[in-house]
Amino acid sequence: MKIRTTICIAAAAAGYADVVHAQSNLTLYGIVDEFVQYVDTGKGYTAAMGSSGQWASRFGLKGSEDIGGGNAVNFVLENGFLPTTGAFATSGSLFNRQAWVGLSGNWGQVRAGRQNSPLFIDEGRMDAFGAVTQASGLDNITTYGIRTSNTVSYISPSFYGLKGSVFVGLGNAGGLRSAGSSYQFDVTYDHGPFSAFVAGQALHNTANVATDRTILSGVSYALGSFTFYGAYTWAKWDELALDANTYGLSVGYQINPSNYVAAGWAQLTDRTSAGDSARQFSVLYTYTVSKRTNLYGAVSFLQNHGRADYTLAGAANAGLPLAFNGANARGIQLGIVHRF
Repeated sequence: MKIRTTICIAAAAAGYADVVHAQSNLTLYGIVDEFVQYVDTGKGYTAAMGSSGQWASRFGLKGSEDIGGGNAVNFVLENGFLPTTGAFATSGSLFNRQAWVGLSGNWGQVRAGRQNSPLFIDEGRMDAFGAVTQASGLDNITTYGIRTSNTVSYISPSFYGLKGSVFVGLGNAGGLRSAGSSYQFDVTYDHGPFSAFVAGQALHNTANVATDRTILSGVSYALGSFTFYGAYTWAKWDELALDANTYGLSVGYQINPSNYVAAGWAQLTDRTSAGDSARQFSVLYTYTVSKRTNLYGAVSFLQNHGRADYTLAGAANAGLPLAFNGANARGIQLGIVHRF
């Protein structure tokens, strides 16, 4: 639903005229998201301002060149930033979100570079909160790698609603089993009001060892103005000493084109000896002001047990830190999103 403004090829920077001339199109797009919140993290309520509450604030360039035969060369360069301060979301990284080039056609797509993981893409489709805002318990207590660098991917075309993808990360210094390498996949199915997916990920944080693994799955069903969602995640991250099952149930109701409400529950149980767990209950309201702007408000209650330290986070912010491990977090969030 991102609204993008296509910029004229003739307006490209001087000195790059020959390169830009080869583009069939070049698009500048972005999102600015800011919010205020009032949250209790274990020692009373605190008011704070933040960015990227519903959607990660970003700007990017994307383009494609028609090379004939139904084929095209495509690229995306996408930066995350903090509008509250103007700083990069990731210090020292200009295109921290995406930076890839690829080919596409009737046979599917091949991409190479830094890419969003299939788990990140799929999770938002199976959650009434879109896996964003502090209201999304599924997002707050699910662990996986959001994106990977040095990655080659293949994304298939749709066959009667069935699609799949495979991602292979070649590591920080090269190699299929070196530190920073990864393997990912997903299979999705969409038919009428019913959708489903399963996605998996294995990350090598040390050489020759798949230290972090996640399987994420979900289903949804649209019934009139309601859409019902269910999700299950298994995550075994050795570096975090985590072996957890997460379940999420949520429902969204489109009151009219401008008004949307969602409610949901998520539960995590850690099967390690620590036995930590967490659960969250939330409600979200979104009001669409125009094609480019919406307001949002969330009310959330997250219960941590044992030494669990999950926070009321968001699409691209960590949330206010807890006063101590095991503290509950509760609060409200009010924000505005503008797309360009």
